[in-house]
Amino acid sequence: MVNKSSKSKEKKAQRKEALARLSAAQTLLTTANIPDTNHLDPFKPFQKYTRNNLNVTIECKHFVNIDTETFDVLYNILEVNMRSDYEACYWGWHEKEKRKEMTEKDPWFLIARTDEGEIVAFAHFKFDFDDDVEVLYCYEIQSIERVRDKGLGKFLMQILELIGVRAGMRKIMVTVFKHNQRAVHFFMEILKYRHDETSPIYTDPIDERDYCYEILSKEFPQKKQDQENTTSPSGS
Repeated sequence: MVNKSSKSKEKKAQRKEALARLSAAQTLLTTANIPDTNHLDPFKPFQKYTRNNLNVTIECKHFVNIDTETFDVLYNILEVNMRSDYEACYWGWHEKEKRKEMTEKDPWFLIARTDEGEIVAFAHFKFDFDDDVEVLYCYEIQSIERVRDKGLGKFLMQILELIGVRAGMRKIMVTVFKHNQRAVHFFMEILKYRHDETSPIYTDPIDERDYCYEILSKEFPQKKQDQENTTSPSGS
């Protein structure tokens, strides 16, 4: 016969373990989101990009440490590059909402500048929970036209992956428009991202074609203890 008391204790232990993991994850997020943290400090070689006739310096800043002029440049690059893609989707382009996304809930930015101080590329990302999993979510990776196809975008994404691993995140995630085949190719073929379990292809497979976007991700290596907790049997 099934021992009800034993089952109850098992479920209680599982709940306690889940709450402890979420608490530990929240601590990681809180630490990662301290505004004065320079997430590039441990990666000195990645603070410069000097390849393919480019010479840029890369900095990492929390939104609260970005001046208005810099933010306006970042927003303008985004609008020039992406407005038409948003308008081709049922989402549409809404400046107020996009600016809100870029300024709320602990946004971070990698910013690439030339020696003259011109901003030529940036990445916008956040440390956050996604489906109760701690992730680094890349909201934008953008560059001006003349620096494209020179490896800078891939370099910035590699930096984000390094930052995510060091911060203890489980994976890195991005959202891409299906009709933006350049972006789909970049993430899936060059960077080897795969459809995330939260992407419509899995969450709503019957109506998946009704969606204009896909969610892609790449999992980070887990610490040994985390792997043991994930793979250990729940009980017999």
